[in-house]
Amino acid sequence: MTFCGLDFGTSNSSVGIFKDSNIDMVTFDEGKKLLRSAIFLDDDEKEIILGRQAIARYMEGGEGRLMTSIKSVLGSSLMDEKTRIFNEMKPFSDILGYFIRHLKHRAESFAGYEIDSVVLGRPVRFHDTDDRIDAQAEQTLKDIAIKEGFKHIEFQYEPVAAALAYEKISTKEEIALVVDIGGGTSDFTIINIVPNNTGASTRILSTSGVHIGGTDFDRLLNYHNVMPYFGLHSTVNAVNGTAINVSNIYYNDVCTWHKINSLYSKQTVADIKSTFAFSNDKKLVSRFISLVEKQEGHRLLQDVESAKIELSSSEHMLLDLDFIEDNFKVDLTKDSFEQLISKDLNTIKEYLQSLVNDAQLKMNDINVVFFTGGSSQIHKIRQDVMSLFPQAKMVEGDSFGSVGFGLTLDAARKFS
Repeated sequence: MTFCGLDFGTSNSSVGIFKDSNIDMVTFDEGKKLLRSAIFLDDDEKEIILGRQAIARYMEGGEGRLMTSIKSVLGSSLMDEKTRIFNEMKPFSDILGYFIRHLKHRAESFAGYEIDSVVLGRPVRFHDTDDRIDAQAEQTLKDIAIKEGFKHIEFQYEPVAAALAYEKISTKEEIALVVDIGGGTSDFTIINIVPNNTGASTRILSTSGVHIGGTDFDRLLNYHNVMPYFGLHSTVNAVNGTAINVSNIYYNDVCTWHKINSLYSKQTVADIKSTFAFSNDKKLVSRFISLVEKQEGHRLLQDVESAKIELSSSEHMLLDLDFIEDNFKVDLTKDSFEQLISKDLNTIKEYLQSLVNDAQLKMNDINVVFFTGGSSQIHKIRQDVMSLFPQAKMVEGDSFGSVGFGLTLDAARKFS
């Protein structure tokens, strides 16, 4: 039985194999151990391009369709829909299948043998409240894995996988809180780590998660701090001459990774132009029309994501939007960004307090807080989390690799 651990992430994905009694993380674009979870459907070449190359091809102006954060469709209504791929209607599960297939084939090429077994990571909740949708999302992912050639499939919660990675480097008994904040979800685990030489076993004490992640922070920053420069909150004249607020539907869609493509159809562009025809601020809405006509929504959100990362360590930054209009720049500040995400951070803190209660612990029982996931690098998140556990030591894991490493450890235990 040959196996791998596969972390299919909202923003980035990774695969680990067991080679020469050691875990080896598979390399992808430019030797990196992560593959950006993005697909570009190249209309000219009728080719499917993945990862950073997909985004690069789109940014170069290639004719086609960019799809990012593709994991987000799991647990959403989009899983029941079809989308056009090279003039043929295909279910979204096929798109996820292209990506899983590439990860599997790359792992097999890297390992030098066929892989038939996998431990797949999953968030604690694909859907925050509906157990049926949550179970359906896991089953969909399992069906995709089977279709792409895996014969033996197990699942592991992503924060538990990260906890297994932390256990590997821990040298003493301690109670650790794992905070895994990725692109789509925030997941948490409390683990009682016991060194191997004691004869006792490490135990998972409690686990929880919520649908809050980096793509939500991108959306908030884009919607509230950038879209007003594209006409959000402006007015249009109704038939009776009354000024009414412009609809926010299109603005919401352009701020959401997996909805951006819906704005690019000829009919939608025509509808947008019709909606804005009687705008009282032609300059602002003309920017939005230009954005969708040029199909630059993904580029804008990519730049906003980069701005978010910069604001984690800088007090302000200038978002350069020259690709829309000459000398068009938006000043973004760290204070404003932190205010935008404060509601989500309060929700995360509430989940952490409940997590500790579920483990029948007190806040000061936590010895270590282990941060992983790309969005855990945001200073305000770490600050707010650590305020709940002032006695605990903060440990920074591999922000993008801890889950994949832990899944591979779990695969070795389950399939060896």
